[in-house]
Amino acid sequence: MATLDLMTAAQLPSTVRDAVEAERLPLFITAVSEQLAAYCRYPLHCRVGVVESAVGQGGMYLWLRSGAIRQVTSVEVRGQARAPSSYAIESAMQGRLVARGEPWPFTGTWTTGVAPTPLNAQDTGEVLVTFDAGWVTPGQHAVDASLPVDLPASIQLAAQQCLAAFVHVDGQPGDLASESIGAASVSYLTGPNGERMAIPATARQLLARYRKAAPS
Repeated sequence: MATLDLMTAAQLPSTVRDAVEAERLPLFITAVSEQLAAYCRYPLHCRVGVVESAVGQGGMYLWLRSGAIRQVTSVEVRGQARAPSSYAIESAMQGRLVARGEPWPFTGTWTTGVAPTPLNAQDTGEVLVTFDAGWVTPGQHAVDASLPVDLPASIQLAAQQCLAAFVHVDGQPGDLASESIGAASVSYLTGPNGERMAIPATARQLLARYRKAAPS
């Protein structure tokens, strides 16, 4: 059982479990969990003491690459610790911190000359944020029973639906859109480029509020 697993075999309907060989089911569970984390654009399992460098835009907001921030334990700017009262989590899901008072510094390239001005914001390692993020997954609970699962039900259900789409349920693929008995016509849910989607539409709806915005 991998700690990032968003479900256990016991949580799956028997029709799903029976459609996959027992020795391969853990592989399916972990693969689906990785797929959903990639879709949400950040690891979903609980992580403690993550240290991440952030890009300073010179304004009031600082964006972390991770989402679902549980708490920020420290912020260091150019080797100096910032007081906890000088910032706050403005959006835990989007990993956005807001400065209270002094803005975040600009990190990146500047013009040369007497009065340099900012050019391109870059991750220079000058701003370091230590934080906890994510949720305790069923996989983490299976490894350490003292950790209570707090992964949102919507994510757990989306993971189960996504796994069902990978296997045949009652003899039909989980992404089946329609079929016709005459002439054996079958159609599947597809993406914008006509590809069969790995994540069903209902699962994407369940994940919508937990998905991090794409970097601009």
